[in-house]
Amino acid sequence: MGIVELTSKNHEEVVDLFGDEITNYYFIVEDLVRNNYKKEGFRVFGEYEEGVLKSILLNNLNNVTYYCPEDRSIDAYEEVLWRLTFSKLSGPSDLMEKFLPYVKVVEDTISYMGVMKNIKAKRRYEDLPIGIIKTEKEVAMQYDLLMLTEEYRDVLPSDKREYIDEEMKRIKDTTDRTAYLSINGEIVSSCSTVREGEKSAIVIGVVTNPKHRNKGYGSEALIGLFEVLLKEGKYPYLFYNNPIAREVYKNIGITEVCPWRVTYVK
Repeated sequence: MGIVELTSKNHEEVVDLFGDEITNYYFIVEDLVRNNYKKEGFRVFGEYEEGVLKSILLNNLNNVTYYCPEDRSIDAYEEVLWRLTFSKLSGPSDLMEKFLPYVKVVEDTISYMGVMKNIKAKRRYEDLPIGIIKTEKEVAMQYDLLMLTEEYRDVLPSDKREYIDEEMKRIKDTTDRTAYLSINGEIVSSCSTVREGEKSAIVIGVVTNPKHRNKGYGSEALIGLFEVLLKEGKYPYLFYNNPIAREVYKNIGITEVCPWRVTYVK
């Protein structure tokens, strides 16, 4: 059969393709379902051999992701690749490396992708409550926290009101959430989710007030968020390249799935 453009009718075959590894990649599978396998800027292709699905190629706007459970040539996708519009490749490093001879690389980076399945660490400050941001006051407090860090100071709106309005709309329109740890009415650490689905959530934006670092408050916020997500049947996924963060996640109990490659191309 060669390469076939997939639809929602192929979903069970895709689930079978991931097999026992599906808990490591629910965030990809739920992207397929969320987009019903095909909408503007979203297409999925599958490689068949003797009627069996062997791999998939996902083109989501400017990004291409590939999954195959075995070491397999990607030559069959060459013709499809030239017909797609993309400026980025992302996915398991060993799989995405196969595409490098077919593209002109602008920037190539490798981090890690992990999933939290079982929390092995316990909270150290159980007397400090973990909250979920719901009000404008809480959003304003989070803005103040983020503005203390160089990473966010340069990308956030300079107008706090603009940020509050954007975040309140996101809270209303999506299932994403932000967990936080507060002390004396001040948010000292927070972390957020994006692309929450029925079985997955990507965790981002782990931030701690510089005055309160190295005390375990970031881990507290993470554990609190992980507990909520796992109780709801959602696996939390993280992408990271900071050695300190990697150690923190490992101490909490993360299962490191693979090195994760992001390649920007012309």
